[in-house]
Amino acid sequence: MNTEPLKWENDEVRVDVMYSVAGVGTSILVASKFTGKFLLLDVGDGALRNLMSHIGTEFVEELDIISITHGHFDHSGGLFSLLGFLRMLKRKTTLDVVFPAGCTEVSGIIDVFKDCYHDSISFQLRTQEVRNRVGFDTDFFKISVCEVEHFGLENTSNKDVLMPAVGYRVRVGDTVVAYTGDTRMCEGVCELVKGADLAIIEATHKEHPENEPRVHLSVKEAEKLGSLAKEFMIVHRIPEIK
Repeated sequence: MNTEPLKWENDEVRVDVMYSVAGVGTSILVASKFTGKFLLLDVGDGALRNLMSHIGTEFVEELDIISITHGHFDHSGGLFSLLGFLRMLKRKTTLDVVFPAGCTEVSGIIDVFKDCYHDSISFQLRTQEVRNRVGFDTDFFKISVCEVEHFGLENTSNKDVLMPAVGYRVRVGDTVVAYTGDTRMCEGVCELVKGADLAIIEATHKEHPENEPRVHLSVKEAEKLGSLAKEFMIVHRIPEIK
């Protein structure tokens, strides 16, 4: 398992997969070379430390959007500490947090943060609950959303009940970066990565575990999916437990 940061860039965009290990944390930084603004894809545990080690405090005012794919802790668990850090350093600019409609984990974290510090939050914190094929734009990033298929241990039934989960296509200038989040193979994820300049694709297992539901992509599926994009990288590998 490679936990070293993965990097990709062209004349318009720099992408740093700062950390991505299944069940631990994922945080991916997209930087616009035009404006110096940042977009953070998922904010798993350790995201604040990852940002500090990669770019120092530069992100405090320049982080434009946090886009979260789903509510599992390894994708959203670092949100509270990151917001707390921005408050401590008295960020002034508005921050948008984008997440799937009905994702109670993320909305709950934000509600608790606002309840705790409502009188002393120095920046406007806006939430955007997004749905399939709905776009969200700022002055610096243009985002389109594709619903994907994912569920986890909170599904205690024997039924194929999915959780709110999306992938994102991020456009900066003429460059498109697609990020699947966690998903199994589905129509939405194929639509998401097709034609992207870079596709960031999760593949938790080398092969699907026998007698278990399809929760994530396998490496073979991720490679096939990656062929739909111009370039791709694989993230979110399962940790080796000894």
